[in-house]
Amino acid sequence: MDFEEEPPPKEWGLDPFFFMFAKLYIKDILELKPSKLGRKIHFYKSHPVTKVEILGAVVFKQEREKFTCYGVDDGTGVIKCFCWKNSRQNKASDSGQSVGGLPMARQQQELQERSTLELGDLIRARGRVKTYREQMEISAYSYCKVDDPTLEVQISWMREVPRLYRKYYDKPCLGSSAGKRPGDTGADGPLTLSKLVALMAEQLREFLRESKVSTFSLQDLETVDSLVSVACRPLESVPTEEEAEIAASNAKRVRHVFTHAAQKLEEEGLAFVKKCYPVKVYQVTVKDQELLRVTRQIILADCKLPHNADQGCHFLSVFRSVTERFRSVNKAALRQVLDALELSSDIVSSTGSHYVAF
Repeated sequence: MDFEEEPPPKEWGLDPFFFMFAKLYIKDILELKPSKLGRKIHFYKSHPVTKVEILGAVVFKQEREKFTCYGVDDGTGVIKCFCWKNSRQNKASDSGQSVGGLPMARQQQELQERSTLELGDLIRARGRVKTYREQMEISAYSYCKVDDPTLEVQISWMREVPRLYRKYYDKPCLGSSAGKRPGDTGADGPLTLSKLVALMAEQLREFLRESKVSTFSLQDLETVDSLVSVACRPLESVPTEEEAEIAASNAKRVRHVFTHAAQKLEEEGLAFVKKCYPVKVYQVTVKDQELLRVTRQIILADCKLPHNADQGCHFLSVFRSVTERFRSVNKAALRQVLDALELSSDIVSSTGSHYVAF
């Protein structure tokens, strides 16, 4: 099956696109192909799209009694976005849960009531895509005005969306007939739960490296569409009953994958648990400025002791002192800290396990 062809309906639910708010360029939203089966489904290549998220400038505005129609321009095209004044979509979905990076339904409704969008304002909206008179438009579930004087939000968006296209949108869904040849299970065999955890750990490493995130919880990760799309990939093999039970529930699978991927990063020292209550919060190791400062001070003080005058402070001595204050930091995390300090020329390794600070 060609990647551009529409997959059979039985495979639609296997594609994370079917459930997520796809961050597509407006140009691509306008060019979405309707399903040949006549249902309210559109396709970007072979991916089924029902909901999208957009960020752009308001270029025209039409006030009506029940809704306001905004023309939204992201630089690739302009699309009509209908924002309902009676918040009927919000009331229908008001479950008290956070949706992606946008506020919860009641908070969102209050925000919309306070927001006055004028020409030139930046709008962020999520909604259902539909065709009206052969033109694509968006019926918004939620929307808000974005204050972005330093362009931080727009720059983050411009970095994230091309990465999503490159890694997910422009590739066939794993497990679908669009991405397989007959008998093909991939170079590494069928996708299992353990392989999905390893894949998520790899994606999480890259996400933390490229983003400004310094602390995160599992709930935070579950709002990042690019990571959720990985966690939602269908499993091709469930060798145990326990894995079968986890795979049967999308929510259980997502939480299992994020939990074990975070544990892998903790074992590697890339993150450590900063606090456990009321929710477990992880700290990206090399982005903890206090940990870096304290570690350097410990080495600096220990190097002044007579028995450390020749070779410097031993790794185990630094580890004992650091863990008196940062109890959840393991040896792998301390290695990450020492490498970061050495890279910034704050310390040097005199031997394989001794360090000197300046």
